[in-house]
Amino acid sequence: MPTPSKILIVDDEPNALRLLRNLLTPDGYKLFDAHSGAEALRVAQSEIPDIVLLDVMMPEMDGYQVCTQLRADPALANIPILMLTALDDRESMLRGLEAGADDFLAKPFDSIELRARIRAITRLNRFRQLYEERARMEAAITYAPYGVVLAELDGKILQRNAAFTRLLTPASAELENFYNYFSSAVAAKLQQTLAANLTTVMALEAALTFALNPATVVEISCALIPWQGRRIAHFVVRDRTEEKQLEEQLLHSQRIELLGQLAGSTIHDVNNILSAIYGSAQLIEMKAGQDFKIHLDQILTSTERGASMLRQLMMFARGDDEALELTSPTEPTAEVAAMIKETFGRLYEVNYEAAADLPRVLVDPTQIHQIVMNLCVNARDAMPDGGQLTISLDRRTVPNGLTAVMGDTPAAGDYIVLSVRDTGTGIPAHILPKLFDPFFSTKPKGKGTGLGLATVIRLVRRHKGFVTLETTPGQGTCFRCHFPIQATPRESGH
Repeated sequence: MPTPSKILIVDDEPNALRLLRNLLTPDGYKLFDAHSGAEALRVAQSEIPDIVLLDVMMPEMDGYQVCTQLRADPALANIPILMLTALDDRESMLRGLEAGADDFLAKPFDSIELRARIRAITRLNRFRQLYEERARMEAAITYAPYGVVLAELDGKILQRNAAFTRLLTPASAELENFYNYFSSAVAAKLQQTLAANLTTVMALEAALTFALNPATVVEISCALIPWQGRRIAHFVVRDRTEEKQLEEQLLHSQRIELLGQLAGSTIHDVNNILSAIYGSAQLIEMKAGQDFKIHLDQILTSTERGASMLRQLMMFARGDDEALELTSPTEPTAEVAAMIKETFGRLYEVNYEAAADLPRVLVDPTQIHQIVMNLCVNARDAMPDGGQLTISLDRRTVPNGLTAVMGDTPAAGDYIVLSVRDTGTGIPAHILPKLFDPFFSTKPKGKGTGLGLATVIRLVRRHKGFVTLETTPGQGTCFRCHFPIQATPRESGH
């Protein structure tokens, strides 16, 4: 039901005010009184009426002055003003029009004519307001820096803005169906979301078919909105191509940082391996009395160990987001645990534990490497004099209301949990709010970029997961990365 129109009645005569109130109350208007010009301006500024009935002849500030000041206020400039005057002459009317009045009615006025004029003026004013509101909305869509598309639920495009068109090749800019700009899987997901009557869905990332730049990646959100007696789809398409490229560069830089931190230990271990190979080769050359097979076995074992170490480093160093695949995180976690044991040195006792029969989850194995490596390097730095580092994988059921870092609100359900626990110094309470901020670091200048934990949270979120943290100053820290388990037909009860 529409809200009633608001009418401001301005007259210094109480009887005139009472008469107008009695005439207009039955029509359902919301009425406001003002007994002077100054009071009329105050009420108009606070209530923003739909029409002002303004008496001309008033002391101190007459109707012409009130009209002029109303028109000078941007918030009140477009309010219709109907002047009520006993001066039924051409000069008075011209003066009122020059002051900004929209219409005149001479006293004594006909009540039927007054009510008819007010109905017509308020209706026209509502139409004007609706037109201006629609014009503002159209301008917001037209000049938005991101793509906006209005479409029927079957995808037929009703309106699109220039920002969306700029993403497309000229030949595809006028395709009639929005879903044709995406893969069938993405189109089906959008249609399912709208059919489920969800208010909005955010962060659906997809490649844009027919994009002017073939590498274009966009983020799509959609919502149902009312439109001419029915509901239509409102799509917002944000170009994330440059952002994705910057993220990839950031991840690559962070990998290089980690490799640099591991370089000293790795060089030491490789030197030991080469020394063992060189010593065994010398003994063979000298034809020492021992069985040659012992020396050959030493050479083969050392060579395989060195090759394995370098293979793990190379695998870790490769970058870019790969497609998530349904697999167990056990293998990539075990690979990093093995490399950690090889490179961290004798001061650190490294343990790896994995529960049996863990289900598969959607992961990028390379990014699992990076998550584990970041957490392990942080744990090592928290134990400058050595200590115990435990890397573990298990399955847990997360209840509603669990507290996660960075304000994340986890969904209840089953997760694979990757834990990295140390016996180090712990994290002071005043550092916790900034712990996952990019470039925040407690290390001395030149000893780290502060991207480690920021990278961890970014990668875990990419897997639709979350991170929890337990820490006690002086006793150690445990980071837990949760990865959602995909429901199988057996698990979902079908």
